[in-house]
Amino acid sequence: MQLENIKIISTTSTQASENKTLVGWLIYICFAYHYKVVFCGFIGKILGFEWICFTTIHGVTTNHWFEQLVYAPILWYALYKVTVIVFGPSENEILGKRVRNLKTIALFMLAMYIYGIGIHFTNTIEIYSREELGITSGALYEQVYWVDEQLSHWIQFSFFFMLFAWFIVFDRLDRTHAGKIAIFTGMLHGLERSIGVIEGDSPYISLVLGGLILLACLFRWKKHNWEFKRVWKDFFFRHGLFFGLSMPISLYFYQLIFGGFVQPSTMSTDAWKVVAFVLVLTVIGYLIAIVLDRILVERHKVERII
Repeated sequence: MQLENIKIISTTSTQASENKTLVGWLIYICFAYHYKVVFCGFIGKILGFEWICFTTIHGVTTNHWFEQLVYAPILWYALYKVTVIVFGPSENEILGKRVRNLKTIALFMLAMYIYGIGIHFTNTIEIYSREELGITSGALYEQVYWVDEQLSHWIQFSFFFMLFAWFIVFDRLDRTHAGKIAIFTGMLHGLERSIGVIEGDSPYISLVLGGLILLACLFRWKKHNWEFKRVWKDFFFRHGLFFGLSMPISLYFYQLIFGGFVQPSTMSTDAWKVVAFVLVLTVIGYLIAIVLDRILVERHKVERII
């Protein structure tokens, strides 16, 4: 590499380049958690193949083994790749101190998110071991159960939402490709997180954390000098906006249809209704989003993007 070709990136307020792999990683992130709905809910409960998710091996169900050994590592890698795309370095680039610090904070939040998943897994084993000994109550049992079902989920959700807010605020400017896919993945992301927080028994805290996503979109608009024509074409603005809006909407309709925030894993053969809920809301929401996009494009004379 010749020194004259090296570019020092000292700020994130620089031109972003098209990166098709970003779309692929985001699609994976948005779909990944739904393996529980498909394999544990539909195939496991409805079709009767419960052994796929509910076989206990050393005190842990195959669902949790898969989550810890397959789902979490691949999700970490996907989020790591998004982090590298957002902050760099790309080819022939060297990151300045400020950008390196921003990237380090993102990697810390990613590590804490995976750490939260690890807490949940290890405490599941701890609770099972106590139940095998007949210990199902008491101060210590309740404390461990709280760490497993509350604290671990709070850590996961808090750092996941903060990480994506960080991406939205500090991604390089004017990443304008795949506009409709940005809308689609944003909606999927909101639906994926809404089902996730319900399963994690933390729907209310997610509403506060989801506000971070919309606040991040506001900061991103500011970085584009409050130019709506410009920011509306931006990939992460679109993704974040529809992410931030679709999650509370899906939470509202979920509790309305199912009579509260009923965890999908407790629905038994009725789990197919969650699959139908996700599919219907995705189709309706995406069509509404496309119509909204067309109206805004025509009203503000924004260049239409694919």
